[in-house]
Amino acid sequence: MHASVLREAYHGAMPTRADAEALLHEFTKGDALRKHGRAVEEAMRAYARWFGVTDEKEIEKWGIVGLLHDFDYEQNPSEEAHLHVGRRILRERGYPEEVVEAICSHADYMRIARDTPLKKAIRPSKKIADLPPESVVKKLKDKAFARSVDRGYVYGGAEAVGRPLVEHVAFLIDVLKPIADEVGL
Repeated sequence: MHASVLREAYHGAMPTRADAEALLHEFTKGDALRKHGRAVEEAMRAYARWFGVTDEKEIEKWGIVGLLHDFDYEQNPSEEAHLHVGRRILRERGYPEEVVEAICSHADYMRIARDTPLKKAIRPSKKIADLPPESVVKKLKDKAFARSVDRGYVYGGAEAVGRPLVEHVAFLIDVLKPIADEVGL
């Protein structure tokens, strides 16, 4: 289906959170990656508020960026495909370029400048334990802890939002506590 036809299906409006969740479920069958998307969604909503965003539609947009940031990863787990395929799909489904670019900016290899608060905030770590922030920061030095998490993303995420690492980790732990069971933390 042509992209303009798909955009018309959304009547020119930003796809909803329900649309985003359906897209995530269409491309991501694994529960762990779905939970990861949900956790990052909640963190992104919190960071939107921290950056002073008050409009609920804008906060929802930030959440959608978090929810969908890895939606194509399960089917396209390589740097050559992940996000390159996702970008095309998001555009075809009518997502605004701001959302597409923010999602794609979370991977350094996409070489998209993180020049807005939205792009700076979308620096996910896959999974954190409900530990004191200082313990999480200390454990990050242990390669066995959260083995699949690129440390550069963790440190870069804190730097991008302008917070010390311990403060950034504490913020994310607090944000995720209410949904810890839902996302497997």
